[in-house]
Amino acid sequence: MISRQLTKNFLSLFLSNVVGQLFVLIAFVRLASLFGPDGFGRFTFAQVVGLYFLYLADFGLQTLGTRSVAQAKGEIAGHVRLITLLRVLLAVICFLLLVIFALVFSRSLEVRSLILVFGLALFPSAVLFEWVFQGIEQMEYVGIGRVLKGLVFAGLVYLFIRTNDQLAEAAWFYVLGICAAAAVLLAVYVRKFGAFWGRSKGWELRNLVVPAAPLAAGSFITQINYNFGTIVLGIFLTDEIVGLFSASYKIVLFIWAFAVVAASNAVLPLLARSYRESITEFSESLTRLLRLFILIAIPMGIGGTILASPVIGFLYAPEYQQGAIVLQLSIWAVVFVIYRVVFENALIASSSQRSYLVGYLIAGALTVLGNLLLVPFLGLIAPCVVGIVSEFVLLSYFVISSNFIAPLSILKMTLKPLLAGILMGLALVLIPLNLFVALAVGASIYFVLLLALRCLTLEEVAGYMHSIVR
Repeated sequence: MISRQLTKNFLSLFLSNVVGQLFVLIAFVRLASLFGPDGFGRFTFAQVVGLYFLYLADFGLQTLGTRSVAQAKGEIAGHVRLITLLRVLLAVICFLLLVIFALVFSRSLEVRSLILVFGLALFPSAVLFEWVFQGIEQMEYVGIGRVLKGLVFAGLVYLFIRTNDQLAEAAWFYVLGICAAAAVLLAVYVRKFGAFWGRSKGWELRNLVVPAAPLAAGSFITQINYNFGTIVLGIFLTDEIVGLFSASYKIVLFIWAFAVVAASNAVLPLLARSYRESITEFSESLTRLLRLFILIAIPMGIGGTILASPVIGFLYAPEYQQGAIVLQLSIWAVVFVIYRVVFENALIASSSQRSYLVGYLIAGALTVLGNLLLVPFLGLIAPCVVGIVSEFVLLSYFVISSNFIAPLSILKMTLKPLLAGILMGLALVLIPLNLFVALAVGASIYFVLLLALRCLTLEEVAGYMHSIVR
């Protein structure tokens, strides 16, 4: 069994991410219906540009901070002070770069203005203390922040967005959601641990930048992998195509956020500690984690492919249905990402930043070149195909680089869950059902098959449930 703390961390973040990202998805669904594919395309294009500068400003410091706080034996205030100061400085620099980009950008004045509004999210994000509470494994506060961020955004959208010309107001509401989460988590930190500010020396900041640089590159390239397709579609094709792609892709990002982000955030602190204490325990934990994540990934891929069209039909207007293929294909990139989480965090926990960076450089190059070459010819599906290939390559590189779990063992762990997933998929294809009934029936069939194939035992299920209760 995976440790009780790890199970509780993962499930706590999983549930809070589901709720928080569900609010975000609901807001985007509302905006897509009001703005139409053309307006929604402009809105999401500007949001993606803002995200690039947001992750550039982060510079891998959230990941480094989580690891530092998790491994710290004494006072954490020094780590928090240094990392927060550097994040604020980087936010200022990146906002200035974003202003320059917006001024020289060749698209419409409306899109330029939207980019600037989304860019303001740099400042509250610099003092968003999710990473601190991840490091000390108080995930309930991380969950509160994420739910609040989505709730504020969705609430303001539903209260005040009424017409298709309110793109700027919607962008402001997105930023206000981040501000609300940052304010609450900052207040909680100060109440629990006291003030963290104070004087810092230049050499301390320089020493922080060196180990953060590879993580920064990896984090930034992650955004390239997930969002560069949207940028290239906006460059070569129309706003309407961007809107069709983005509507389906928001569902993919929703799944990625609540499954992958929860897994990664929950895993890293405990892996960092177990690596410091025992290599044997570290390797065993990786194997157990991978086994659990495989059980989650397989039904997502198969179910997402089969139910993509009903999901799009339920969430969006009929004109978005032609974008269902985006969900059908891109869900498999998420499957590879769920596998990758284990090996990526193994490299970070073991301070193997070089392998981490090289892997992301390879994946980033594939993403950029693949999209630039294929989007003009394949259009809507090009970013999906490129995403699957780049994520598979990145997963393969991390498996080889980490050298903790043999590829043959990964294949063996995949075979039975894959068989259960295929049988589940056949049942869903052969017996047409309402979307929600299909989800419930598919999950039930998969669970029973896991038990029948001995991929999972009732004792393990009871252990996971006990972890939640405790």
